Amino acid sequence: MRLPWNRKYLEIGFHVILTAGVLVLLGAVVFHLSAAKNVILETARHVLAVFAPFFWSVGIAVVLEPLVAFWQRFYEKRLTAKQKTRVKNRRVGTGITYLLVFGVIALLICGVVRSLGTADLESLAQQAGDFTRQAGDWLVLLQLKLAEYGLLQNAEGILTTAVTEVSTAIENGVLRAAGALPEAGGQILNAAIGFAAAFYFLSEKENVQFFLGQVGNVFLGQGRTRKISGFFTEVYEVVMGYLCGQLVDAAIMGALFAGTFWIIGIPYGVVIGIFSGFSNLIPYFGAAVAFLLAVLSGLFSLEPMRAVYAAIAILLLQQLDSAVIVPRVVGSRVELHPVLVLLSLAVFGGFFGFWGLLFAVPLGALLKNFFFRLYEQKATKQREN
Repeated sequence: MRLPWNRKYLEIGFHVILTAGVLVLLGAVVFHLSAAKNVILETARHVLAVFAPFFWSVGIAVVLEPLVAFWQRFYEKRLTAKQKTRVKNRRVGTGITYLLVFGVIALLICGVVRSLGTADLESLAQQAGDFTRQAGDWLVLLQLKLAEYGLLQNAEGILTTAVTEVSTAIENGVLRAAGALPEAGGQILNAAIGFAAAFYFLSEKENVQFFLGQVGNVFLGQGRTRKISGFFTEVYEVVMGYLCGQLVDAAIMGALFAGTFWIIGIPYGVVIGIFSGFSNLIPYFGAAVAFLLAVLSGLFSLEPMRAVYAAIAILLLQQLDSAVIVPRVVGSRVELHPVLVLLSLAVFGGFFGFWGLLFAVPLGALLKNFFFRLYEQKATKQREN
């Protein structure tokens, strides 16, 4: 007996099976959220490691694109109409940008090396020795006071445990640093390859865009290619707005750190403050750098209260940065409300840790744009109906 073939029931069955599969997949992700997050992070880590030179080149090209465009326009304005017709790429603008970037890097390195001259290093070593001797005197005084109150036996056990933990932490830190050296060398090589590839991406931008457009039209069609191009244009605008906002935030924090450390009297406070401010481009890294350098510099100055004042100032400035500066400065650049900036940092940071904090604001801005675009499409359809 031959059963009747009903296309309608077949489509219904297909949608039922597809819906059930999606629900099962979502349930597995929800009930195994930690494992799913680990799988996603591990996969992303492997992908980043394999394609690191490509990501370096794309990132460098994205960051340097405005400078290349500016210098190329500056160069072409000084050409005649006939000379402009001979310009087939943007190698002049790219070359000027690269010279400026590497020149600034070289000047910064020379400035740091010059500021930390031999006399300064000798002074710093002498301050470290004085601090070590003073710390030894403090420990002897502490031991005498504890013995006076009959607490020496308990204190010895506590001090022994503390010394053991500190020694273990130092040993682990040295091992991690030694293990990170090959990885650091690999990242330097990836960055060098990225700079070389980015030079060609930037100088041949029009040709690269034309080639990608042709490939997209052939394999995906013109409609999908336009949508993908629009999506990446939106991502580029959000990322550039985020980077500009982060640079403004870093400059503000650098000025605040430098001024505060100078007022407190931290040795090399201005240099430490500026370096800490621009380290603030990486979430929480800038605060850790500022805390470590300022506190150590304050302790080496043989006035421990400077280190205490510096620690309190860093905590207050970091709270100001997280609650006021980042939401307003960075949020305005990506057109994201300060409350949504804080929510994005909390959600993505809670799910994905450090990397979530690093990309929370641009991801939040893209999700906001997607939501409002979807809302407008639905509202337009309802008005038409």
